[in-house]
Amino acid sequence: MPLTAPPGDETADPGEAVPAEPAAEPAPPVGILELSERVVASVLTRFPWIFRASEILLAVCTLVCLVAVGTRLSALPLTPIPLFVVAWLFLRRLRAAETRARQLRWSVLTALAAMVGFWLISVMGRWLSVS
Repeated sequence: MPLTAPPGDETADPGEAVPAEPAAEPAPPVGILELSERVVASVLTRFPWIFRASEILLAVCTLVCLVAVGTRLSALPLTPIPLFVVAWLFLRRLRAAETRARQLRWSVLTALAAMVGFWLISVMGRWLSVS
């Protein structure tokens, strides 16, 4: 580490020199994307059972749709099933994802497909209750 004179003292004795402080680099800013990746990675690491619970939830929702076909005597309750299958496929990809970016991508797609499927269940229930 080089020695320098104190600031403002041009006639200082070299024996009184103080070590120069290294320039501190500012920490890189953490954006919302990196924060989201960290949150998803930490949840998946802390709760390994979340994959099994999600698979069970998707299976139960699919079963509810199949039972609704028999009770309502209509094929309309089958419309959310493809979305639950897509959510299950995304969940499988999420389980195999190795990087934080891919974990975030697959978890968002899984949640989105499942939420749209839940929304379709409510829409089908509303349409069938009116008719």
